[in-house]
Amino acid sequence: MRLHAGRASIAVIGAVLTALLVGAGASTATAEPTQPAFSPQSIVWPTPTDGYVLGAVACGTATCPAGVVATHDGGKTWATAGRTHNGLAKSGEPGLTSLQFADKKFGWAFDPYLEVTKDGGRTWTQVPVPGGDAKILHLLATPDGTYVVTSGCAIGTGICDDRPLKVWRAPAGKSTGWKLVDVPVAAGDNVMLDGQGSTAYLLAAPFGGRARISTLRSGVVRSTSTVTCADPDDAAVSDFAVNSPNRLFVLCMANYGRGHADKTLLVSGDGGKTFRYDAIPGGLGLAGELAVAPDGAVMLTTITASLVYNRPTLSKTWRIADPWLENGERIHDLVFQSPTTAWLVESDAAYTPNTHLWQTQDAGQTWHQTTLPPA
Repeated sequence: MRLHAGRASIAVIGAVLTALLVGAGASTATAEPTQPAFSPQSIVWPTPTDGYVLGAVACGTATCPAGVVATHDGGKTWATAGRTHNGLAKSGEPGLTSLQFADKKFGWAFDPYLEVTKDGGRTWTQVPVPGGDAKILHLLATPDGTYVVTSGCAIGTGICDDRPLKVWRAPAGKSTGWKLVDVPVAAGDNVMLDGQGSTAYLLAAPFGGRARISTLRSGVVRSTSTVTCADPDDAAVSDFAVNSPNRLFVLCMANYGRGHADKTLLVSGDGGKTFRYDAIPGGLGLAGELAVAPDGAVMLTTITASLVYNRPTLSKTWRIADPWLENGERIHDLVFQSPTTAWLVESDAAYTPNTHLWQTQDAGQTWHQTTLPPA
């Protein structure tokens, strides 16, 4: 199960991407006259039958709380679960962006604020950011506990070089009792979290193609290793995924320019001690998000090209799904529900009501839109 790490997971390439998009003449999506009742923003599947979507709700006021819809039959039917206290956040503004559930009852809405539910999204409680920090950057919800990465920099101020990031853990099923995890994270590090069972991993990457991986159990650092991208002096770590306690996947890109990058998947079967390198054919698109199914099927999105690369389980051949979006359309929250079924979100609901939820049922070969009920 892939647990999405939130909007900030690819922040290391944000400045580069902005320059590339501006240079390429990227356009901003515009809202159609009639606003839909629910605009999906973030999707998560804590089990193959239980799924949750966070999204924008039309309420007729300037600020509307975000809504949550849920399915408990694998996506056959969806129904309103509840509403959070805060609305969706634009970049550098208060609110919420992402959703995660540790199981079918206990979950979080976060980035930069933090809210918790213990009843499957029906009711939500706002939670203070641990340590009195200003914002949540990343969150990993697991059956063993919740990990968060926090920043003391005020919302909207970007990186504060004199304030390193902090990592905290709360016990399973709890929204209090946070304890600081003894792992160093610099203010400018690109941080990613993922895990399976009682094992969590934190990847911290300075700008460039080298990163540190810390293995965490019950909030204690058990080991630390390093990972290096191909062409490390001209590379960046884009995303990170785990599909078993010892099997790690790191997505790198190098030699990136306008809409083009050499992409490489690094795979470890020993908890990050060693990696093998798997070059991904086709240079179209900058590397975006990575998702790996329990059986080893792999998908990754691209930025600027709006494509999904996929490699089915036991296959050595990569495929590119036929493009169904205009180049430059942002696709995100790529997540597996099962070995053959995956989901992603098109566009950001904080900026436009015209976002869409897409689903594949054939391991990424074809995709179709899914309509959700109002929240």
